[in-house]
Amino acid sequence: MPEPTQIADDLRGEFRGRLAFDAVRRMLYATDASPFQVAPFGVAFPEDAEDLAVLVRYCHEHALPLVPRGAGTGVAGESLGPGLVVDLSAEFRGILHVGADTATVEPGVVLAELNAALAKVGRRFAPDPASGASCTVGGMVATNASGGNAVRHGYTRDHVRGLGVVWDDGTRDALFSPGSPAATGLTVRTLTLVEGTAKLLRANRDLIHLARPQTPFNRCGYLLHDVLTDAGLDLPRLLCGSEGTLGFLTEATVATVPLAGGTCLALLGFPTLDAAVGAAADLHPFEPTAADLLDRRLLSLSGRGVDAVPPAVGAALLVAFEADTEREAAERAWGAVEKLKETHKLVVLAEPTCDPDGVARVRAVREAAVNGLYGIGRGPRPAAFVEDVGVPPAAVAEFLAGTQDVLKRFELSASFLVHALAGQVHTRPLIDLADPADRAKMWPVAEAVHALALALGGTVSTQHGTGIARTPWVERQYGPILPVFRELKRVFDPKNVLNPGKIIGPDPSRPAWPLRGAGQETGAGSLEPVVEGPAAPRASLLVWKETEPTAEAGKCSGCGDCRPRGGAARMCPAFTAAGLEEAAPRAMANLVRGHADLGSDDARPVVSRCVNCKMCRDECPSRVDVPRLMIEAKARRHADHGLDRVSWVLARADRLAAFASRLAPLSNAVLGNRPARWVIEKLIGLSRRRRLPSLAHQTFLRAARGERRGPVNPEAPKVAYFADTFANVFDPSVGAAAVAVLRHNGITVVVPQRQVGSGAAPLAQGDLETARELAVRNVRALADYARDGYRIVCSEPTAAMTLTQDYLLLLDDADAAAVAAATTELTTFLGGLHADGLLRTDFRPLNLELGHHVPCHLKALRGPVSGPGLLGLIPGITVQPIDVGCSGMAGPWGLAEANYDASLRAGRRMIEAFDRPGLLLGATECGSCRLQMQEGTGKRAFHPVQYLAHAYGLLPELGARLRSPLGELVSD
Repeated sequence: MPEPTQIADDLRGEFRGRLAFDAVRRMLYATDASPFQVAPFGVAFPEDAEDLAVLVRYCHEHALPLVPRGAGTGVAGESLGPGLVVDLSAEFRGILHVGADTATVEPGVVLAELNAALAKVGRRFAPDPASGASCTVGGMVATNASGGNAVRHGYTRDHVRGLGVVWDDGTRDALFSPGSPAATGLTVRTLTLVEGTAKLLRANRDLIHLARPQTPFNRCGYLLHDVLTDAGLDLPRLLCGSEGTLGFLTEATVATVPLAGGTCLALLGFPTLDAAVGAAADLHPFEPTAADLLDRRLLSLSGRGVDAVPPAVGAALLVAFEADTEREAAERAWGAVEKLKETHKLVVLAEPTCDPDGVARVRAVREAAVNGLYGIGRGPRPAAFVEDVGVPPAAVAEFLAGTQDVLKRFELSASFLVHALAGQVHTRPLIDLADPADRAKMWPVAEAVHALALALGGTVSTQHGTGIARTPWVERQYGPILPVFRELKRVFDPKNVLNPGKIIGPDPSRPAWPLRGAGQETGAGSLEPVVEGPAAPRASLLVWKETEPTAEAGKCSGCGDCRPRGGAARMCPAFTAAGLEEAAPRAMANLVRGHADLGSDDARPVVSRCVNCKMCRDECPSRVDVPRLMIEAKARRHADHGLDRVSWVLARADRLAAFASRLAPLSNAVLGNRPARWVIEKLIGLSRRRRLPSLAHQTFLRAARGERRGPVNPEAPKVAYFADTFANVFDPSVGAAAVAVLRHNGITVVVPQRQVGSGAAPLAQGDLETARELAVRNVRALADYARDGYRIVCSEPTAAMTLTQDYLLLLDDADAAAVAAATTELTTFLGGLHADGLLRTDFRPLNLELGHHVPCHLKALRGPVSGPGLLGLIPGITVQPIDVGCSGMAGPWGLAEANYDASLRAGRRMIEAFDRPGLLLGATECGSCRLQMQEGTGKRAFHPVQYLAHAYGLLPELGARLRSPLGELVSD
């Protein structure tokens, strides 16, 4: 195998993509959503199909193994290997064509992205894997993915009409199903493959037929029984499910289906798992799309969507129906429920509903149950190593009973999620991968469970790939047909360079798995040559009470849910902007878990991307506190190397703004001058393209110096108002409006004069010294108010989050805890007043249509979102929610020229939602989000409290600002 430097030299001038052989990137690609770990030789990022062909041709000539990878969401380890990992999710992201009933996409397109595009023309791609928000179409083709609706919509291979491929020698071709007008003009290499494969399949036709599993939902191994037809060899169908062992995918043409006219969901509870299985068998006449069976453990974790599950319910069926109309879907659903009521003992946990909100609530039960399993905390966690078994539906009860006996024998517990109509059983034993005793149980448990499935006429893989997890049992399942598999692999890949060790392994019976945390042999696939074991322990720079950095990072399952490119999840603005593995929160956790040198230059591209938005922490199924890990990592880098110039400026944004405000007329003139902005950009990195807010001639805190501590009315509620930088320096009318609205509602308000900026900016840069200094000053200014019963109210969600959450990472003292406990965000506080019937509603009509954006840090506070409801109290105001993603601004991060384009990409969905016709003004609680809303659309945006104050008649000057246009370089 050539050395990395030789590979780079050989490919220079031919391969346009990136190559990475450093320890950090090898670490990031050593894991996926499986429990396995194999460090690759390196990572390649080809730019397009031609570039990929150059790389494959070179690796074929030098016998360098290649491992194709999409989003890395597979749970069988199919995208892991000791060769060169080829990341096809980074550049291959184009939706090339959407036709009347087909779509052509590159392999890195995420399923949710494709379906969002198809929805515009009333279509969808039918297979629905659980990872649809992050899995790629290429990965779906490679694993022949299905999802819970396999009974109705089958597998991915049932929908593929054509594939673009690169063969093992670098030859490119376009493949189509037999009989297609496009299925002509094949290359010599492809014609040779067709001839050799057809000859092999004809010679073994009877054997292939006999080896087909009894269960109709099998995707283990090479699926050969239906690829040789009278019309010819269906190469696209053969490649589906081959896991990149036969060729590389460069594009896929897939059939689409109409969106369902009506979808209806119901949730039914049963006393036992067996009772639920028996009831599912009676659903077939009503043609449900899916019937997911959740065991008691999963139900106990659902937590939302329905009322508390009665103790008598031991299992539940979530049943989905699709039809041309809502009425037809509802009739089927109610018919099924009534039928099951007649013959089975059940509890209707959620009646059949076709209402979109009702459907979302029922679906939330399943999502919360599965995600809750991963967020159970420290110790044993669900491990995916026997979770993809399929048996004939009539044998599900027997298989479940036998599997439970196996688990009891090994003193393990597990959860069961069953696609009851298809006989697909997902068993997740709870395993502590850090415990050698638990690791030792995995192989014998897998041996017993898989043997049971095969004895019942089933398969070891129905949905999630063969990969590392199930390759050892392929020979057991197929027996005499394995030589056909081997010969097929030889025909397509004689040098065994394409994802070796999957489906056809070098030694399938080898009783060992490369488990995470188990240690690995030195050599190919080991991290030891580049990472010399665990780094020497270093004292943590943040406060860690419940856990510590390595243990926190170890909670990451690698599921890839932090890589969404569509759907409702916000997750990570950095990944949204870049689309690279190194930008995903999973990568950040892997960096810490792998004991990388967090201060190294190789680690910087990962560490520097975190903007402390907190969304990954709250949306992660495993509840990994990645922002905290990255603050720790940045702090270590800062301690070792200090800050670069731009980071230093961003960390001191509060102080620099406060200083500039003292010279407001001059500062505003400079900020509005193009040549001056060019100079500023070159000196300190502030983007000359960013429209900035003007600096106030008098800050809010200076204007409020006359305030005195203490209530005028001892019976009135008491509030200490914390303004933070935006309301203090850039738009004091936010602070004035906040105080005026509170007082209008009978609240006694004080403005502590010793308050300073919250410190969120230096904290996000890892400058703990500056952040801790500001935290100490603010805690001293606010602690007495907290102890005297004041609510500390912040108009800036970032400030509320910093005071309630981040100060506890910086200061381990009672005063900080008291301030955190007393702090709340302004609209949340006002929403509470309204809920208690205490908010005055003597508003004047405003007659405005507003687009309201919910900031990430408001979500991170984990409280109710009150802004839209408060605005809706004003007569004449219509509020259109635009809660479709992060704004991408991320505080001072979006001010830097280096981040300007990325910030707009990260906020694209929000900007597009705000830019639609009819919305002339915006509203959001976050100052930096308002900047981004204005930057992306040219429309003004204000804090909700400003609208409330104006409607109360307390802020008449806002009327003129509502009508005035934004400035070109400075907004006011």
